[in-house]
Amino acid sequence: MGSMTKMGPCGGNGGGGMDMDPRSVDRIVGVTIHHGHTIDSVSVIYERNGLEQQTGKWGGGGGGRSEIRLGPNEYFTGVRGHVGQFQGNTVVRSLTFVSNLLSFGPYGREEGTPFTLPAAGGKIVGFHGRSGVYLDAFGTYVKKN
Repeated sequence: MGSMTKMGPCGGNGGGGMDMDPRSVDRIVGVTIHHGHTIDSVSVIYERNGLEQQTGKWGGGGGGRSEIRLGPNEYFTGVRGHVGQFQGNTVVRSLTFVSNLLSFGPYGREEGTPFTLPAAGGKIVGFHGRSGVYLDAFGTYVKKN
């Protein structure tokens, strides 16, 4: 059992807290992102004890839909993005997900202040942050072997 590190969240302090329990997650299977001028919402599909489960939608109902599906031997090694103002609130404006094989994104608009959440040799097994009408803040759980 490796150690677990909570990184972030990066973003504003609007919205309500969102979290997933990363302790018994085998792997992240995919992420669904709704995005346009900003990141509207994120939901995460993950495998726990061999079964796929999905978080609720973190954020609002706007934006176009993009879906990331990871292969069986693929895992996220980092997330980067931008935090900036949108309609008077500090929110996550863009997200790029990086796996051990590919880079997905950017989703949203790369405007504002860049941030990066590297797994630094570990793998990302979960996410947390804040959301309301949009994705206000986003962070990761990293497991090191």
